[in-house]
Parts: sequence; C-alpha cells; structure tokens
Amino acid sequence: MKQFKLMMMAALAALMSFSVVSCSDDDDDSAQSKHDKKMEAVSAEVKANKKHDTALLLVTFGSTWDAPQETFKGMKEQFAKKFSNMDVYFSFTSEICMTRCAAKGWNYYAPSFYLEAIGLAGYKTVCVQSLHVIPGEEYLRVQNSVKDFHYSGDHPEFGDIKVYLAGPLLESEDDVKEVATILHKNYKAKVDAGKIVTFMGHGNPEGWNYGNGNSRYTMLEEELQKTYSSNYFVATVDMEDNYVDNMISRMQAAGKASGDVICHPLMSIAGDHANNDMKGGVSENDPEEGSWRYELNKAGYTCPLSNCDIKGLADYSEIVNVWISHMSAALQSEPMYDPDAEE
Repeated sequence: MKQFKLMMMAALAALMSFSVVSCSDDDDDSAQSKHDKKMEAVSAEVKANKKHDTALLLVTFGSTWDAPQETFKGMKEQFAKKFSNMDVYFSFTSEICMTRCAAKGWNYYAPSFYLEAIGLAGYKTVCVQSLHVIPGEEYLRVQNSVKDFHYSGDHPEFGDIKVYLAGPLLESEDDVKEVATILHKNYKAKVDAGKIVTFMGHGNPEGWNYGNGNSRYTMLEEELQKTYSSNYFVATVDMEDNYVDNMISRMQAAGKASGDVICHPLMSIAGDHANNDMKGGVSENDPEEGSWRYELNKAGYTCPLSNCDIKGLADYSEIVNVWISHMSAALQSEPMYDPDAEE
C-alpha cells in the first residue's frame, strides 16, 4: 500500500509538471504569436510605403486620447513635407498606450519593430527623431533601440546601414531659448495684462534624472522670467521639488499671491496629464483634488476651466520646426553609425 501511494504521488507530480510546462509553452507561443503579428503588420506597412533609400522614424511616448492622434498626424505631415526624400514612419515607446490604442482600432508599434522592418526592407540610411521634450528616460529608450538595431545579433547586416539620431525638443540651452521665445509670442498679451502663465512638464522622478533632463524645466522658467516676464512659471508632475506646490511657493515668494492663472501643458501633446493632472476634469466648480486647477484655486488664485489651454507643444508648427531643426542638424553632422567611416 505504501509503495502504491508513492507511485501515485510520483504520477501526480509528473502530471503537474507536465501541466506547468504546457501552460508555459502556451504562454510562450502566445507571446511569440503577438510579436509575429506586430512584426508582420509593420513589415507590410514598410513594404507598402517604401519609395526611397532613406527612412525617417519618428518616436514619441504616445497617448490614448483622441486629440493627440490629430497632433501626431500633423507632426508626421510636417516632417514628411520637410524631408520629402525620405519615407516617414511613426512609433510609440509606451506599451500601455499601444495596447489601449489597439483596443480603439489605432495601431501603433514600438521603434524596435520599425527598425527591424526598415533594415529588412533594404534601406541604406535610417534617421531616427525623438519627439520627446527633454533628454530623459524616454529618450534613453530611443537611444537603446537604435543601439540594439545596429548591433543586432540576428541581423549583422544591419551594421551596414547608416544611422542618424536627432534629440528631443529641449536638447540644448539654445533650444530652451528658442522655445521660450515661441511660448512668449503666444502669451505676451496675457502676461502684459498681468495674468500668470504656468507650464506643466512631465519630469523624471528622483534618482532617475536621465541626461540631467530635469534641468531643462528650471532653465526654461529662468529664461522666460529673465527675458520676457516674471509672470511665467514652470513645474512638473514628476520632478522632485518642482511640483505644483513648489511652484505656488515660488509664485508667493515673488509677490504674486493672487491673480488670474493660465495653465498650459509643456508636453508634446495634451493627453491624460493635461486633462486630469492639470485641468482636473471637466467640472467647473469641483476640480479633481491634487490637480493644478484645484491647488491654484485652493491657494487663492483664480483658475477656471477656461484658463486651462489644452494644447500640446506639437500643436504649434513653430515648435515642431525646432524638432525638425534637430534632424536637419544631425544630417549635417557625423552619423551615429557610419559603415563607410574609416576604422
């Protein structure tokens, strides 16, 4: 009897082991199937649109909101008009945004899929443009995607493709000055009338300040105040010591303890952060607690719904031209990877 029990236990253990392996295999097959379907879709898009030997891949974080889809479309069209000798493609870095967009029938894919499809399609040159605002975490992902493409173990032939990489909007101090000029051009009448104009950036959390990107927000506030008006302020949703309460403290320290406040996203598009973290929903009298509109009104300022300008930076063609200037400059400089360069 004891031997029989031991045999039964061994059989049960083997069955359980088989079940686990089977489930694991199913999961692997499912994941592989999803990857293959995405690769197939991107490859078909690239094959259908290949007209030149140079591909331009635009890379952004992404959004699931309706309005940003038109912003993305406009950006792509503006780049395509400028670089008419290139085939232009558009990708997301956010897996969550891609998944939720797919549920709405909007198909976006990660840059790695496009880069592989572009390489297999026989392009001789690949230009990659970051559509992010600061040189932060998301831009690092773009850089890593390009490195993985160039050093692909599965496709060593990709190492023979020339690659250019152009950086985010506020890549340099000159970019900060140019963007400040454009923003002031749009808000000069408001600050001249005594209104306070605030800009909400995203920022990187403490300990994850990739590329010192957070410094761009401080630089932009300083440039706006020094050159144009003391009524400009810049804060973020995710940079330590530069949240909305820190901004309000700076406003009060500057002698601006009340008044009419306008809020504008300092992000490429106006999506979730703009509509929720900044505007605080659609209720005029009951904004979401913690939102910029809620905190500003609580602190004694006047910030009604109408004072929240729900526009992304990429909704301004002049600002898109700053991104475009980065690609133009990259093409005049040494490529990130050049197969023709002397060793």
